[in-house]
Amino acid sequence: MMKKLIKLNLDDLALYLAVEGGLFLVIQIIIGCVMRFGRPDTSVTVSCILFPIVGGFTALVAGISHVGVSFDQALRFGQTRKRALGLTLGLCAFESAFALALGGLLAAVERFLCVPLWARLSGMNGWVMGGSGVMEFAVSPGHDAPITGKIFENMAGELVPVPEKTLIIETFTLDWYWWLLIFALAVGGGMIVGAVLQRFGGKGGWIIWGICVVPMLLLQIFPRELVSSVELMVPVLAVLFVAGFLWSLWSLLHAVVRS
Repeated sequence: MMKKLIKLNLDDLALYLAVEGGLFLVIQIIIGCVMRFGRPDTSVTVSCILFPIVGGFTALVAGISHVGVSFDQALRFGQTRKRALGLTLGLCAFESAFALALGGLLAAVERFLCVPLWARLSGMNGWVMGGSGVMEFAVSPGHDAPITGKIFENMAGELVPVPEKTLIIETFTLDWYWWLLIFALAVGGGMIVGAVLQRFGGKGGWIIWGICVVPMLLLQIFPRELVSSVELMVPVLAVLFVAGFLWSLWSLLHAVVRS
């Protein structure tokens, strides 16, 4: 049944291809034009940060629609609430995984295909990956004497001289746990928002709006040091998210079958 549901929603994958692939092409065209006409000695790779986030957000929006459409349709066609919930959750997880995998693929394409092209367009003989752009001054690791001249920080964190006619690529990446977090937020967030809309209908939009406004009010009521404390807010947000996800499961398991 899960395979049939995925086949019925294969058209949704075109949405991820259009959003992520289209944005990728636009970014690469812009960077290519800058390389060709601006001839800079540095550039940046952004796909490894941008596209997991874009893909996760797209999967979240799609997950909301799946709860409102696929879940209700499964109930109308005689599926039990438990089975309909499992199918919907599996579909959301599949599409979220696809979105993140596509983001990883685009990051690899940028890294191995686009970066050498940038170097050619900018008229450079080669390229190197670094954690920062070209610097004219830096403090040495031993702090005994500053380093001057054109230098950059390589991926190992070492300060090395800039080779002649070489494009320095600044690399921005997400640690592996951010990918897992985006996956969890896409699946769980879609289920939570979808369950709110499924249970409360049009009023659910006001509830979601209220949830978005509450953090702004808390910033005005409580001291900023308290609200911005990572040690405090991360566990609180995690507990609220898990509670919201568990509520969404309970709500969908007790959903009203609409005619």
